[in-house]
Amino acid sequence: MDALGLLSLRYVRLSVPLTILLLLIYFLSVQLPDVPLYGCNENGKHCNEKNKPVEKHPGIENNQVNLEIKPEKTDHFFEHIRHCEGKDFQISRLVSAFESCVTVNNEILLKEYLSGWSELVRFMNSLGTVFSFISYETTKKMKILRDYQSGPHAIEYHTLQSMVKYELKNHIVNFHEPPSDETPSGCRTLLRLHRALKWLELFLFKLANSHDNEKTSDLCIDTYQYALARYHNWFVRQAAVVAFLAMPEKRELFEIVCVKDKDEAKLVLTRTVHYLSKVYNITQKVYEKHHMLDLP
Repeated sequence: MDALGLLSLRYVRLSVPLTILLLLIYFLSVQLPDVPLYGCNENGKHCNEKNKPVEKHPGIENNQVNLEIKPEKTDHFFEHIRHCEGKDFQISRLVSAFESCVTVNNEILLKEYLSGWSELVRFMNSLGTVFSFISYETTKKMKILRDYQSGPHAIEYHTLQSMVKYELKNHIVNFHEPPSDETPSGCRTLLRLHRALKWLELFLFKLANSHDNEKTSDLCIDTYQYALARYHNWFVRQAAVVAFLAMPEKRELFEIVCVKDKDEAKLVLTRTVHYLSKVYNITQKVYEKHHMLDLP
């Protein structure tokens, strides 16, 4: 190969990671869950991508995951979920937290909910540094909620339902774009986590039911575009797609969730999604009831 060819090849090898790095730097400079589509205009009016039709996924109806799991498979599931020595992320802790955060009255306990999110942050961190931007934003929002839980009105932040009731009654929820120097309400903050939970829920669901030839990066991009992309501007969406190309392969993901093979992964992940989905669906109904699904 001549000198010009070698120079071109070297340029390509250097330009690709540099492009990804620049996109990620921009990505880190914005707040993922907080970027509305105010810059989108159509015929002189604001356009809203949330009204666009979205792809239908197997097992998803009305933006909810509905999984039929036979009772006899439940015990079988716990035989396969195990503690992974030396791993920061433990799927057993994730399942336990989201299972225990739902009361018999279908209330969401915020302390347990945030414990579940702590484990999801560990999961995202285990996917590589490319996901650090999501972990960073998620941790910031968890801190806001925990500050409310330890504040003067801590008792009002015991459950999702009590938080919603208290903040609406005391006009804490801002239904318009809040000032940048204002601490977001608990309802607004949790809504961002709620949206991200749908993305992770769908990703694990599709991973559990994926074919051997399906790439994890494609699954991640697909579920991101379905669940989260509508809340981000064009540049952030493109940066996200580039970032997700660095997703670990299935073999590595199976090691992260501590399963031996595809069959065991399907059993463990499907049951995990069941608990995430239950929490998501209860939360969705609460926000829908109070017309807060589109808080800016």
